Amino acid sequence: MATPYPWASRFERRVRSLIEADEAGAIVDYSRLGADAALAVPTPDHYLPLLYVLGARQRGEPVDFPVEGIEGGSISMLCVRVGARGRELE
Repeated sequence: MATPYPWASRFERRVRSLIEADEAGAIVDYSRLGADAALAVPTPDHYLPLLYVLGARQRGEPVDFPVEGIEGGSISMLCVRVGARGRELE
C-alpha cells in the first residue's frame, strides 16, 4: 500500500470537514480550495457524483463515512452516506 501524498490527505480531510460542517458551497466550487484541490481533482468526472449526494442532503441531516482511505498514494476512497447514521440500510 502506497503512502498517501500529503496533498491527497489534506484535500480529503478538508472535504470531509466541509461535509461535516454542512458547507456544500465550498465543495461545489472546489477550484477555490487551492493547490491541493487542483492535484486531487485534475478532472471532475470522479468528483461530480459527490455533489449529487450532497445535493440530496437536507440541511442538518447526519452524514457518515463508511469507507475511507487513499489508494495508490492519491485516490481517495472516501464514501459519504447521508442520513443513515445509527441505522442499517435495508
